[in-house]
Amino acid sequence: MYPILREGVSIGTFQYEGFDDTTHYYIENADGEGFEIGRRLWDALLKADGTRPLDLPDNGRRILPKLKKHGLVCTSRFVRNDGIYNRFILLPIGNKLQAGKLIFKAINATLPAVSLFIFALGIYLIKSNGSGGGYNFNLWVYYSLLTLSIALHEVGHIVAGLAYGYRISDIGVLLLGIIPVGAYVAHEDKKDASNAERIQFALAGIEVNLLIAGICLILALLYCPLSLTMIWVGNMNVALAGINLLPATGLDGESALSTICGVDNIGELAKKWLLSKRRRQKLLSSGLQGYACFCIFSITLISKVILWLLIGLNIVSVFFNAF
Repeated sequence: MYPILREGVSIGTFQYEGFDDTTHYYIENADGEGFEIGRRLWDALLKADGTRPLDLPDNGRRILPKLKKHGLVCTSRFVRNDGIYNRFILLPIGNKLQAGKLIFKAINATLPAVSLFIFALGIYLIKSNGSGGGYNFNLWVYYSLLTLSIALHEVGHIVAGLAYGYRISDIGVLLLGIIPVGAYVAHEDKKDASNAERIQFALAGIEVNLLIAGICLILALLYCPLSLTMIWVGNMNVALAGINLLPATGLDGESALSTICGVDNIGELAKKWLLSKRRRQKLLSSGLQGYACFCIFSITLISKVILWLLIGLNIVSVFFNAF
């Protein structure tokens, strides 16, 4: 992969007040180490989004080892995080897709209503007419469509982000160690985004899953040999939507609930208040509002436990299938 700035790296300019008007260029890594650099390198690093080589002589190959050594750029698709999760970058996006285009805005604006309508229609038709005439289950088609569903879930986030002007840097697979446990869309937070935009950005992937579920249920009624497979794929998309609605750390439901409650991270806030006896007692003695907060915090922590149980089952299934 071409060079991309590491997470936590900042790049900018400064001037020495009272001395001269010369503009100086700097870059700082995630550890707070700062380096003054030349204008040409500064320009090249501003464009380092993983989609192209550095705009320098010999494509920056001579200076690249130094940039890697100081934790400023990386070229590996496997990204180690400080926490439990790691990432594998499937596709660097950078400036390939122009944010704010009309097509992204149109798709994002119609997605909530269309997805709910198609999903409700699929449920209604299945309940009214049965499941179709095909009862042969095709495992390869099932896993292919399930993989596509996970990918399209992330596409939903990308479309919503681009419609609202978010800068999407890359998409990829979320890993627990080296075991895949989900997918992600890496983006820079848009500080001037409204609450409605933040909530739609969080829920867009779930809406795509409901849309796929509805389409699969409708296709199951065509009396094709894949009817049973389509029903299973539809059911799994409903399950994916339900799991992502959980207000657990890293899931879409947590982002949406945090926005609704007006906090940065509802999961961290729940842990802070419920794991402290003094704070728990304060909540339970604060009347209706305190009880409401206690319930929301409890649901958040329970959701985290459910998520870890699901991840554990996923890991067990991976090892079971491998051996």
